Amino acid sequence: MHLNYRDFTLMTTEPDDPELKSLLQDEVALKNLSETRQYSAAMPDRFVFRIERDGKLIGEVSLQTIRWFNRKAEISIIFLPEYRGKGLGAKVLKEVIDYAFNRMNLHRLEAEIYEYNTAAQKLFERFGFQKEGRLREARYTDGKYYDIVRYGLLRSEWNQND
Repeated sequence: MHLNYRDFTLMTTEPDDPELKSLLQDEVALKNLSETRQYSAAMPDRFVFRIERDGKLIGEVSLQTIRWFNRKAEISIIFLPEYRGKGLGAKVLKEVIDYAFNRMNLHRLEAEIYEYNTAAQKLFERFGFQKEGRLREARYTDGKYYDIVRYGLLRSEWNQND
């Protein structure tokens, strides 16, 4: 599936896309992506989208752990370092949230964001995601434990702000 927008294109892909692996060389991004992929590989219900700009792969956004009966999914987004902080995350996130609620007919989106990723927390909050909880010391990396902040957004909240 291809979704074309003015500043980027989203294309469904397989979780083990070799081009994604070769381009996402940022150590932190690669580590997070690898761990997310290990988890989502066990989940049969997911959509993984390549984010491309001018024909070049620049990141990935996914809807995973989709529970059709409850109409909910987890959403995550990752970019190559040189494409972070340029406003593309907001554009991509907006379109994928809209796609999830208005084309997939989901009721709820959830996100888990590491406590140290304050930029991602601000981005999700900007789109109406609300903090719903904290998983204490649930992420271990580089010899230290970190909290994971859980966020949620309901379709009614999204359509209210649309």
